[in-house]
Amino acid sequence: MRLFQRLTETFLLIFVFLLPWQTKLILRSSGSNFNEISIYVSQLVLLLALISFFIYKLGVKESNRPTPAIWYFLGGLELFVLISFFFAPDKLLALYHYLLFLGGIGLFYLVREGINREAYEESCLNRTRIVYVFLFSVFLHSVLGIYQFLSQSSFSFKYLGLASHDPYIAGSSVVEVLSGRWLRAYGGLDHPNILGGVLVAALLLSAFLLARKKIINSQVQMWGVILLFFSYFFALVALFFTFSRTAWSAYLIGMIVLAVALIKKEDRWVIGRFCALSFFSILLLLLAAFPYKELVFTRFQAEGRLEKISISERQESIMEAGAIIQKNPLFGVGTGNYVKSLALIKSGDNVQPVHNSFLFIFAESGVFAFVSIILFIFFLAKSKRSENFSLAIIVSMFVILMLDHWLFSLPFGILFFFLILGLI
Repeated sequence: MRLFQRLTETFLLIFVFLLPWQTKLILRSSGSNFNEISIYVSQLVLLLALISFFIYKLGVKESNRPTPAIWYFLGGLELFVLISFFFAPDKLLALYHYLLFLGGIGLFYLVREGINREAYEESCLNRTRIVYVFLFSVFLHSVLGIYQFLSQSSFSFKYLGLASHDPYIAGSSVVEVLSGRWLRAYGGLDHPNILGGVLVAALLLSAFLLARKKIINSQVQMWGVILLFFSYFFALVALFFTFSRTAWSAYLIGMIVLAVALIKKEDRWVIGRFCALSFFSILLLLLAAFPYKELVFTRFQAEGRLEKISISERQESIMEAGAIIQKNPLFGVGTGNYVKSLALIKSGDNVQPVHNSFLFIFAESGVFAFVSIILFIFFLAKSKRSENFSLAIIVSMFVILMLDHWLFSLPFGILFFFLILGLI
C-alpha cells in the first residue's frame, strides 16, 4: 500500500501545481466559458490521484469514529445538484458540471482524509508539502501578473492556457482613468478577480506559516522560509495589481480574523511576528499604491464609467437571479445551465452569472442545495479539526462567495474551492 500512498501524494502535488494553469482540450466550444465543455490536464491528474487514493484505502485499516456533520450536508448538496440535472435544458453541459462537482467532492475527501492522522495509522498526505507546492505555483502567477500590469501587455501561450489581453480591446478587464486604460493583472487565469481570490488564499496561508515559524533547523527549512517570504510579498503586490475590490476586501477581512485567532491561541512570539509582517505588508502596499493613486481612487470611489457599469450590471444580475429562482425555486434550472437559461430570456452578448455564488447555486440547483452549502460552510467553520488559519480562510472564501460567482461557475473555481477547504 505504500506504493499507492506515494502515487497518491505525487499525483496530488502535480495536480495542485497544475490547477491554476488553464491548459485544456476543448471538446465543445462556446462563445462563453460558462457553456464550454473542456478537459483540463489538471483534471486528468486529479483522476489518477483519486484512483490511487481509493486503492490505498482498500488496504489500510481505518479507526472507528463518528461521521462529521459536514459530510451529511455535503452529501445533501451533491444529491440536489444531481436532481437539478434532470431539469437542465442542456443535459450534456449539466453532466459535465455534475462530474466536475463530484471531482471537487472527491478532492475535498482526498485532501481532508489524507492529512487526517486520526483516520489511519499514519497520514497519507503531508499538508505542508501541499501548501508549499500551491504557493510555488501561485508565485509564478504572481510574477506573471506583476509583469502584465507593469508592461501593460499579456502574451498568449496555448500550452499553458495563457490568453493575450490588450487594454484597448473591448472585453479586457481594465481600470479606466483620465490617463488611459490600465490592464489589470490576470496571471494565467481567466479574470483578475479569479487571480485575486487565489492570491488571497495564498497570502493567508503564507502569513500564518511565517508567523508560526520560530526555529530553522535545516537548509530545507531555510529555503522554505525564503519561498514563503518571496511568495507572500510577490503575491501581495500582484493582489494590488489585480485591482479586484472583492479580493482586497477578502484579504483585509481574512487578515483581521487571522490576527484575532492568533491573539487568542498563540504566544507573544507568534503575535509579534504577525504584527511585523502586517506592518511591512501595509508599507509595501502604500509604496505600490503611491504611483497609481489615481487608479486606486477610481476603484474606491466607483464613480468612473466602467465602475458605474459594473455596479449597474451586478444589481441587474441580482434581479435576474431572483426572477430565475422565482420560476424554479425547488430544483433550479440545472447545474451548469444558469447562463444558458438566462440567455433565453435576456438579449445581448454579455450574459453573465449573478455575482453571488449562493444565489447562483440557488438558481441552478434549488433551495435545498442553497441551504446545504450554507450549512456545510457553517459546520466546517465549527469543526474541531480546524487550524488557527482555518476561520480566516473560510471567512475570506465567504466574502468571495458573496461577491462573485467563479468559485461555482467555472471548472477551476470548483476544484480550487474544495482544495482550499480540504486543507483546513
